[in-house]
Amino acid sequence: MSKQSLSPEQKAIVDQWLQSGEPMLVEASAGSGKTRVLTESVRQIIEGSPKSRSKILCLTFTNKAATEMQERLKDLSKVIKDRVFIGTTHAFALDIIKSRRHELGMDEMPTIIDKESDKKEIVSEVILSNPFLSRHYLNPTSEKITKHKTAAQYQADLLNKCISFISSKKQKLVSLDSDADSPPGRNWTPGKISLYKDYNDLLRNQNLIDYDDIILLAWKILNERPAVANLYSRIYEYVLVDEAQDLSFAQYEFIKALCGDKIRKVMMVGDANQAIHGYAGASSKFMTEVFVEDFNLKESQKVKIQYNYRSSDAVIELANELAGIHQNTVKSYYKGKVEFQVFDDEAAEANWIVKKVNDLIGREEEAYDGKLTLDKIAILGRNRFVFSTLIEKLKEDLALKDKFFLKKGTGILDPQSTTMKIFDLGIRVLSNQKAYLYFNQLIDVLDIPKEIEPTLSKDIQDLKRVLSESNLDYLPQEVFDCLIECWQSIDKDINKFPNVLDRVLKASQVVEEDYERDLIFNDVEEWKEAWGDYVRSVAANAKSVSDFRRFLAMGVTKTQSEHGLTLATVHTVKGLEFHVVFLIGMGQGTFPDYRAIRKGAIEEERNNAYVAVTRAKRELYVSYPMAKSVPWGVQRQPKSEFFRNKEFHQPIQVQPE
Repeated sequence: MSKQSLSPEQKAIVDQWLQSGEPMLVEASAGSGKTRVLTESVRQIIEGSPKSRSKILCLTFTNKAATEMQERLKDLSKVIKDRVFIGTTHAFALDIIKSRRHELGMDEMPTIIDKESDKKEIVSEVILSNPFLSRHYLNPTSEKITKHKTAAQYQADLLNKCISFISSKKQKLVSLDSDADSPPGRNWTPGKISLYKDYNDLLRNQNLIDYDDIILLAWKILNERPAVANLYSRIYEYVLVDEAQDLSFAQYEFIKALCGDKIRKVMMVGDANQAIHGYAGASSKFMTEVFVEDFNLKESQKVKIQYNYRSSDAVIELANELAGIHQNTVKSYYKGKVEFQVFDDEAAEANWIVKKVNDLIGREEEAYDGKLTLDKIAILGRNRFVFSTLIEKLKEDLALKDKFFLKKGTGILDPQSTTMKIFDLGIRVLSNQKAYLYFNQLIDVLDIPKEIEPTLSKDIQDLKRVLSESNLDYLPQEVFDCLIECWQSIDKDINKFPNVLDRVLKASQVVEEDYERDLIFNDVEEWKEAWGDYVRSVAANAKSVSDFRRFLAMGVTKTQSEHGLTLATVHTVKGLEFHVVFLIGMGQGTFPDYRAIRKGAIEEERNNAYVAVTRAKRELYVSYPMAKSVPWGVQRQPKSEFFRNKEFHQPIQVQPE
């Protein structure tokens, strides 16, 4: 994509920042063109100093946002490769760990735990190996069992609480690396101290890190090694931060440690009304207050993009009303449409949406930028459960049954076939021979008695041994022989990975179980696409099994086929836009979520609704069912408090054909 024109408002902001050489906060509401401001800032820096060696750091919240910025600067790809890092904060932090891990005493790059189930497995091991913790875990009081109904539910709840506790402390950059370290703050009981230390010790012993460790360890390198921080501050002259309203404490402190007192050319861009990740420790205050104070911003360095350049008048009006803001917006070229519908139940709501989508498809209007296709339509909800009835109705519709998808929240690869699960675990073992976590999981998948000791060698002999002991009767020996050959091949030459996948697919032809064979085919296709993404993102001489695994753990693969009608939760569509949006299930208790109502956390829910509304470029249809299905029957619900002053109309009931 070539250079994009800036509006006078956007141009003034870019010019001010580049000419002043000072930090700037840009508050940019949905549709105001913040991505354009960021990318054109990068473009002007490069074009203004083509021979400069100074580098530019662009930090995004999602991999998709990074890809979009790279696409917009595609015409400068050669220069971008040498002078600009565009990626997530976690991706940049991981690069620091890769190049400076010796500062932390790491001989090898650790493996990233990319599954919540793996983390639970480790926490469970920590609890069971600690007498104090195991006593509470294995022998709950009758009162606790009564509260949770069963001992198993109590244990599951305790595991989740332990994981949340550990994550919250890492997001606060807490390190307890030795017995001499004292935990900061209050409420650190002996049990919590033991849990935190033992968990991190277990990770360290297996050369593992979790996702929260990426920022923590990179910050630690910069904070405890001033020479390293100075090196990075000399390399990067400019730092641009996208979606800054979603920065967590750890992410902000990491950026602050990177900049130190040397990097002043910092631009933070965000919208406090779109702050929706408070559950993960994020807060818009790091952008609007802490950054302003730490970098001594004057009023002239705090600017706002006032105009909306994307949405129709109708959508802008509702968004402003919802957020309680009064943008001094120009009139949109498109009038647009917002409608509010109420239905007797979820089936009636779903039937109406299916019919409406069918009626809209194929219409050709200027507002739709040509013909309206399914790719231009999204159906959004607060959680994935609101789609259950709708999905049933879509599957019954002859025109739409194979033309929709439920958008996933992560791109992490998760094999569904047993064969590819074994293949994946074998790769994990080869890439980190200290991680007996994966060896134990391999034993479980293969249905092998626990007597086999998880002692790993540096060759492939242990993998051969466990496969020979498998009790899986639906995978023939030919498949196991193929997997062993594939692991050996990859271990010798990572570039043979595509050929190895073809060999797995060929070997699957001897599998008699149809379901397993179909799953293998789908898994292999996803792995091929993931491998292609990896090859395009890394230098030819830098590929390795362990690096590929880290790439997969960062969720930058594009393994989901996203063609057709989009069904998505609000959290998965940040940064996306559609010509037509249906916002469904807008009942009180669903959106806003009942838990947020109880906790008094309505503002973040309101921000969620704001994000949902502003995904619509032209038309928005808001609806809710007066009765919804729950496990114990049917529950009545009023309309969402966010639209309590709106009049919802009940269409004539649509019966499926």
